Amino acid sequence: MMRFSGVVRAILLSFVSIWFAGHVAAMDFTIAGTVMTPTGVVTDGALAVTGQTIGAVGPATSGSTGASAIKVSDAIILPGFIDLHNHLTWNVLPRWLPGRKFTSRYEWQDSPEYDRMLVAPHNVALDAASCESEIYAEIKALTGGATSTLGSIFNKDHPEYSDCAKGLVRNLDLASGLDFKKPDANDGCGAPQPISDVVDNEVFPLEMPHGRMDYLLCELGTGSLRSLVIHLSEGASADSSAHREFTMLDKAHLLKPGMVIVHGTALRDADFVSMKKNGVGLVWSPRSNDELYGSTTNIGAASLARVPIAIAPDWSPSGSAGMLQEIGYAWRRYPAIDSEDLIKMATSVPAQIARLDASIGDLSVGKKADFVVVKAKPDPKARNPVFDPVVKATPADILLVVVGGEPLYGDPALMKQLQAGAMLDDMTV
Repeated sequence: MMRFSGVVRAILLSFVSIWFAGHVAAMDFTIAGTVMTPTGVVTDGALAVTGQTIGAVGPATSGSTGASAIKVSDAIILPGFIDLHNHLTWNVLPRWLPGRKFTSRYEWQDSPEYDRMLVAPHNVALDAASCESEIYAEIKALTGGATSTLGSIFNKDHPEYSDCAKGLVRNLDLASGLDFKKPDANDGCGAPQPISDVVDNEVFPLEMPHGRMDYLLCELGTGSLRSLVIHLSEGASADSSAHREFTMLDKAHLLKPGMVIVHGTALRDADFVSMKKNGVGLVWSPRSNDELYGSTTNIGAASLARVPIAIAPDWSPSGSAGMLQEIGYAWRRYPAIDSEDLIKMATSVPAQIARLDASIGDLSVGKKADFVVVKAKPDPKARNPVFDPVVKATPADILLVVVGGEPLYGDPALMKQLQAGAMLDDMTV
């Protein structure tokens, strides 16, 4: 059951509470348990929240973390997951099972079943309930442990809906809550063009006017724009047309630090070398790739080239419902990847490649208090006793999600401790 004025529906698995915030001052508190810090895991640790930031982190016996901490047992306190690849409002739709594999994204986007099963109902949902679709998607992101995401439809083309994307997860392309210096006419990039926030998200970069691309790359250089996330070379691994997209950008010298490529399923060894040379990151969405193309990005080659790799769910119809679910899929499907590396691919790595690691991505003092508490009893027989239980967890094991010091979602007992007197909406997932 979920009480959201009839807007949201969910499968019943575990009872949680959620609070709509974003305009109330964060309260100071300390939470104690196993903590993933930038220097390693502290088994008897504590994390102190001061306003919107992390005030202290370390052993629970440290005076700086306080003696009145709220304790969580058989759980781990992790940095909030950063989702650099999603299409949020499409997540109101059920799974799409086309029954065949495709050679490229253009093939399935031209298919009648895609129009019938996804495009038409998505258009109806946006016409009838645009803000509700956005809110639903962000709640869905919270249930998978995300504290930051990307891909709201309410971007620079829909500024009238910007308030819909405020108060839950950080919308990095629209309402991040991070320091953002708007471009001006004196920064050397020409007349200012619309940039809504620290990240610009472009689904089809090769359809972008040259002037727009030049402007965005210039603002990447000034630092007003922290990163430019683009879909590129998405298709079957042997699809030459998908690979050609990368070649066109590379030959035009458009690969720049701060650029992040999503998918790259058709990329080859030399391409990853070029990405590394030019400071370009990669976002991997294995489940959607496997479902649509029967294969995914050559992560081994990307790793060998030392390209930084983040993980993200793409969207619910062919990908995963959230970050935790995508991490779990990758761990089951590609067991050669260590569970701790998968957690980093969802936290510190996306922060680094999006050039937001000064503010988010790990639990360091002074950074934003974005974190998630996952029920994960250590398993001494596991290959990685600390992190294997995390990647095996489900949304029912998410005990708490905090964004900017605001406890937004979690176990009712924890939420009542942290949000005493607040009006909480109950929900089962």
